[in-house]
Amino acid sequence: MEIAESNWKRAIASADELSRRTLQKSVATSPAEVAYLKAYSLDRAGNRDDAIAAYLSVPGGIDSYYGWLATERLANITDGRRRALVDERADRNRSQAASAADRYPAPYRQAIITTAKARKLDPRFILALIRQESVFRPLAKSPAGARGLLQLTIDAAQKYASNAGMEPVQENQLYQPETSIRLGGEYLAELSAMFPNLPEAVAASYNGGEDNVARWVRRAKQKDPGVFTSEVGFDELKPTCKK
Repeated sequence: MEIAESNWKRAIASADELSRRTLQKSVATSPAEVAYLKAYSLDRAGNRDDAIAAYLSVPGGIDSYYGWLATERLANITDGRRRALVDERADRNRSQAASAADRYPAPYRQAIITTAKARKLDPRFILALIRQESVFRPLAKSPAGARGLLQLTIDAAQKYASNAGMEPVQENQLYQPETSIRLGGEYLAELSAMFPNLPEAVAASYNGGEDNVARWVRRAKQKDPGVFTSEVGFDELKPTCKK
């Protein structure tokens, strides 16, 4: 709330108070999130040196969403003697990303590239969402009836079939990788138009619904992906929108 209203001093004080607490797993936040929001508040308050130190304190690495955001912010505001620390942090992230390629196999590479190119999507985003939704298992099925690589329901599939240039689909077709990718891509294109330049909101909408995400975007107010993600109201969606 303090960040949304640009009350930077209060936001910093609240972050300090939260950082002294032991956060339970049931709490929809994390120490890294608190550390990033403190750094962001210091940054917006104009306390550049303190902001740099706070961003540097956010654990880095490609598996740390807020660490990745902190590295991006540091690249924009750091110079002089601390620049070497930031460059080293960024180099470490790039090295980890290169070595993690095996975690993202692309057996459906051509279908992903074709779908992404036709809809001006990042193919890596589609790949990451497939990993999150089904762990690359084309026969995956959720208790709610979502099926396939991108875990589409038959209602969603039928909604986007026409725009995707397909005939009405049957449930068993959702297990076909190319069908799932094509229909899922159409849905992602619509979400990307609704939430331009905010892939976190697109990913959250894919699971949590557009209306919920639109409310969280309005509530966050600040044009920062980390602030938006902290406003996500369902804890189970946070890993999705951080991918």
